[in-house]
Amino acid sequence: MQFHNWHNLHSPNASSLADGNSSGAQGLVINDSLDAPSPLGTTTPEYIMNDSGELSPAYEATSHSTALSATTAPAAGAPPAPTRVGSANGLQFDLVWDPSIANAPRGFVQAIVDAAKTYSELFSNKEVIAIDVGYGEIAGSPMAPNALGESESFGYLTDYPTVTTALTGDGFGFSATNEPTTGQFFITSADAKTLGLVAPASGLDGFMGFSDLSGTGFSWNISGAKGPNIGTGSNQFDLQAVAEHEMSEVMGRLGLEGTATINGQPVYTPLDLFNYQSRGVLELSANGGYFSVNDGRTNLGNYNNAAVNGGDIADWASSTSPTQSGTFGLSKGSQDAYDAFTFPGQNGQISLSDIVEDAALGYKLAPIGNLALLANYVAAGFPSAAGPNGDTAAVHDGQATNQQSVLSLPHA
Repeated sequence: MQFHNWHNLHSPNASSLADGNSSGAQGLVINDSLDAPSPLGTTTPEYIMNDSGELSPAYEATSHSTALSATTAPAAGAPPAPTRVGSANGLQFDLVWDPSIANAPRGFVQAIVDAAKTYSELFSNKEVIAIDVGYGEIAGSPMAPNALGESESFGYLTDYPTVTTALTGDGFGFSATNEPTTGQFFITSADAKTLGLVAPASGLDGFMGFSDLSGTGFSWNISGAKGPNIGTGSNQFDLQAVAEHEMSEVMGRLGLEGTATINGQPVYTPLDLFNYQSRGVLELSANGGYFSVNDGRTNLGNYNNAAVNGGDIADWASSTSPTQSGTFGLSKGSQDAYDAFTFPGQNGQISLSDIVEDAALGYKLAPIGNLALLANYVAAGFPSAAGPNGDTAAVHDGQATNQQSVLSLPHA
């Protein structure tokens, strides 16, 4: 049996919609309500994305509801105080706990904190990402059936030149024959801060919710120890890995590939620019594809065929097995935390391919603290031989005065 590692496109944040064909019960809120004008260059309205990928303007958006879903027992007392994770000089997470957390098993909060620590130690961008966390609900509403975790993200609409200019500064190039140069781009507020497109702002960047697994016969593996979970039982799922999955989506690991439209125009995400059908040709169809940072020459992982399997475009292929994605740098026997589907009994782990994917969104590898971590991933069996054409994929540390390759991958 498998469950979705799936971000549910849903929010109670809009009280009315301009498009009467959209219910407003489910959708991703795109929030541009910063106090200061957006450096993105345009003032855009708020939008809601529903589960079918349709985007509609939202009006009179309110702060997120703390009402519990009908399937979640009311929690007694106040929720824990928010938890700040990470160094003040680097990447921080502000974890805001819903009252439903009182119903979570012991160790739940620590597992979510540990997931945030993974990213705060991996990356050095100086910003705070604020995420509301719920148990058995997300933003006060029920979770989708078979969803282990879900996320919602606030964000902005911008254009191709804005996104590619920011990422070119990090050492990435964009030369596919079918670049969506005239498309609109959705970028999460967390990633917009990462790329310097907006000034740091207070307020939530997104929501995460985690299933209570009631009635499924399964439970969470909660190790309570920093680092990848171990010892996931045959009837358990790895909570920390699912938290890393959902957290990365709020950070910007989302795909649209033109499947959503606003005013009749397709919408894309920054990650869509790294999803290839073949060398020099982007996928842009929700039919799978593979991740590459060198114009499609090197396959760093196969994406989920969302058109056939459901689930998310930007998650790794895993509908048939935990190894279907072909991502690099996993310990033997582990499942990639960014997989679209999770199987019970699998210990989850962030792979080297995942780290490169986050770097492609503008997150900068910490220069010192992660050298040993990267060495561990390479030691896990990452191939080192050069390809027949000598092609390599380089991920650059944008913090360095002279950008240096911190990762070299063989031609696939």
